[in-house]
Amino acid sequence: MIGQRSWSREPGEDSYLASVSDLLVGLLFVFIIMLMAFALNFRSAEQEAKTVKRDLEAELAEVAAERDRIRAQRERLAAERDELLAQQNALQELVARFAERQVVRAEMLQRVAGMLAARDVRMALEPEKGILRLPEELLFPSGRAEFTAEGRRALRELAAVLARVLPCYALAPAGTEASCPAGSRPVLESVLIEGHTDDLPIHAGPYRDNWELGAARGVNTFKTLVEYEPLLDRFRNGRGEALLGVSSYADRRPVSWSHTTDARRLNRRIDIRFLLAAPSPEELAAVRREMEAAGVRPATP
Repeated sequence: MIGQRSWSREPGEDSYLASVSDLLVGLLFVFIIMLMAFALNFRSAEQEAKTVKRDLEAELAEVAAERDRIRAQRERLAAERDELLAQQNALQELVARFAERQVVRAEMLQRVAGMLAARDVRMALEPEKGILRLPEELLFPSGRAEFTAEGRRALRELAAVLARVLPCYALAPAGTEASCPAGSRPVLESVLIEGHTDDLPIHAGPYRDNWELGAARGVNTFKTLVEYEPLLDRFRNGRGEALLGVSSYADRRPVSWSHTTDARRLNRRIDIRFLLAAPSPEELAAVRREMEAAGVRPATP
């Protein structure tokens, strides 16, 4: 046809276009596969991330719970520490009060010893044990419970001294006059007159054994002191009980464990033991109130 341009293709042009199309389709397929693999990997990674997140959150929660438990335990231990410190302070207060009583007793013994020394009465002191010691030869003949003349004189002086001193450290009858040093107060639980012997057995005489001899000496000493100063039998401790009493230890509490003549002579004696009273109910109640004020619950006996 005139004026119309005719188009024609080369023989290899269709095959070229087909190759390009196949290449593009292949690339598209590969891209789709890669996209699917990426999506699968992303999904797997996302799932793994969620799992890791849950595990981390669980671990964090456990750590937080452990932290709270540690904090609560620390607070409990701190409270227990404060309570123990308050109890320790209360116990130290009781110990300090008892130590003060020991000081008061030691001062009392020194006062008694000084007054007896001024009256020419031989004796010995064990202040840490609260003991005033009178040797046998001062009071009794060997193996006897009856006093020598010097023994009666010594007990007369001792009775006068005790009647003058004890009202400062025990409860005395109304109207009893006493000149008490500063710091003295009723601290005595009892004053025991103890009879002691040596370890040699008794084979003859009015006493069957050293128990009876020690007891007889203690009782006779008590009765003689009260005979010279009847007021002594009216002294009382903080509970209103009789202050003076008697005990016998035979040879069970020797001063010396040796079996020599001198050791046995030391063991035959009269000990006057001044026992301290325990803290009174009022003092214990005061300590309990102090503990409660400090937020401490005192232990229930």
